[in-house]
Amino acid sequence: MKTSIKYILAAVAALVILRSLKKPNFKQKAVKLAKKELERWNFGNIKEGNAALMPTLRDYYKTGTKTYKSDKFYIDTAWSGAFISYIMRMAGAGDKFKYANAHAVYIQDAKQNRKKNIKTFQAFRKNEMPVTVGDLICYPRQDGVTYYTPGLYYSHCDIVSEIKPGVAVGIGGNVSNSVKSKNYTLDSNNKVTSEEVHAIIKVLI
Repeated sequence: MKTSIKYILAAVAALVILRSLKKPNFKQKAVKLAKKELERWNFGNIKEGNAALMPTLRDYYKTGTKTYKSDKFYIDTAWSGAFISYIMRMAGAGDKFKYANAHAVYIQDAKQNRKKNIKTFQAFRKNEMPVTVGDLICYPRQDGVTYYTPGLYYSHCDIVSEIKPGVAVGIGGNVSNSVKSKNYTLDSNNKVTSEEVHAIIKVLI
């Protein structure tokens, strides 16, 4: 009887371990969500304002950044920050991510996290660290912006969905009024070399 109980307990323990091994981590969840949204927008072929996807666009704002406005606002305002915020919130970032409609808000927060050694989301210059699947690649959408630029500025970030030899594939929202993928060049150490990129955000949770 005691031997049977031991076997049962051992089997339960093994099952718990297997389930924990199969459970996707945060970055895997985030990438899976991003790929799902890419497919939803038919790889960039469906555009904002499409009636069938209007509830989706509303959800990016409402869920991602708790922004409650008119449909005109959702369409006319750049929603790429809301898209990334939606992905992060739905993947389970909780209070570790600085949700915002402007990418610069969470870029600045990630810079502060690095200074304070808070291992959640940390920003780096593109030549400092290699990127991996689930990280963010960011570039400015106005002149004169560098990694060191403080405060708010126009920018964009994509989530890395795949690493190929010499290429990181990113997925982002509000690209050509849709959700699309973009290729970024990498060196032999998987550091970003694309000229436009000014920062990467390492996802450490």
